[in-house]
Amino acid sequence: MLMKNTQKAVLISAILALCAFLFFGTGSAADVFPAFSTQDIDGKEVTGAIFADKKLTVVNIWTTWCPPCIGEMPDLGKLARSMPEGSQLIGVILDAYDPGALDEAGKILSKAGAQFPQLLPSDEMAPVLDEVEAIPTTVFVDASGKIVGNPLVGSRSEEAYRAEIKKILNTIK
Repeated sequence: MLMKNTQKAVLISAILALCAFLFFGTGSAADVFPAFSTQDIDGKEVTGAIFADKKLTVVNIWTTWCPPCIGEMPDLGKLARSMPEGSQLIGVILDAYDPGALDEAGKILSKAGAQFPQLLPSDEMAPVLDEVEAIPTTVFVDASGKIVGNPLVGSRSEEAYRAEIKKILNTIK
């Protein structure tokens, strides 16, 4: 049976994510999401204070050229519309500074119905972003900026994200 290019890309990404998991583990050297100042996809200023109002922030790190990242956007859009109380979802577009990437991100998000804050990476985020070995990667940040739980490498369904969020919310005081 011949696989379509998208299926091949998803399979390759899943294999890379598994390799990253096996070789690098699930822990991150960064324990805290550092203070930062950046812009969102619409040019509005956003700082690390975005974490302070929520018990848990789910940070999805992705690129516009990643088929699994694009593939999970509809589920992330559904998740964003009905996040558990005290939690929020934001994205970080790793390739935001590439030519045309912001326009492409806007198209992807619109088509997927994924209307949640999308941040541009900043130098201050490097301690976390430099740990990303495969995309998408999702990290969980508490109100104080501490990274909690284990990062999720690779795409997930809405249900899988909900289960992980529930598990982490139960561990945060």
